[in-house]
Amino acid sequence: MTRILAFLTLFLLICRSEMSPNSSTLCDKVYWDFATCLRYLAGYESDPIPYCCKSIAELSSEAMQYAEAEAICQCIETLAMGADIRFDISRVEDLPEKCHTPVTFPISNYMNCSK
Repeated sequence: MTRILAFLTLFLLICRSEMSPNSSTLCDKVYWDFATCLRYLAGYESDPIPYCCKSIAELSSEAMQYAEAEAICQCIETLAMGADIRFDISRVEDLPEKCHTPVTFPISNYMNCSK
C-alpha cells in the first residue's frame, strides 16, 4: 500500500500540471479518495476498507449533485492507466452492495465516460 501511495503522489504531481484548474481540483480529490479502493478493485483485498466506501458515497453524491459523473469517470480512468492497475469487473459490480451505497459514476479501466 505504501508503494501505491508513493506512486500516486508522484503521479498526482505530474498530472496536475497537465490539467485545467477545475479538473485538477476534482481529480486530486478523486485520486486521493478513490485510491483507498484500488486494492479491493484489483483483487488484493477481500472487502473494501471503510474509507473506500465513505469515498464512494461522497463521490457518488458529488456526481449527482454537480453533474460530475463524466469528469469523475475520466479521473478514475487516468488513475487506473497511470498506476497500471486492472480492475476486476466483478468487484466493480459488487462495490455498491459491499459499500451499501449506489455508485453513480462508471468505473472501469477503459470506458466511454460520456455514457
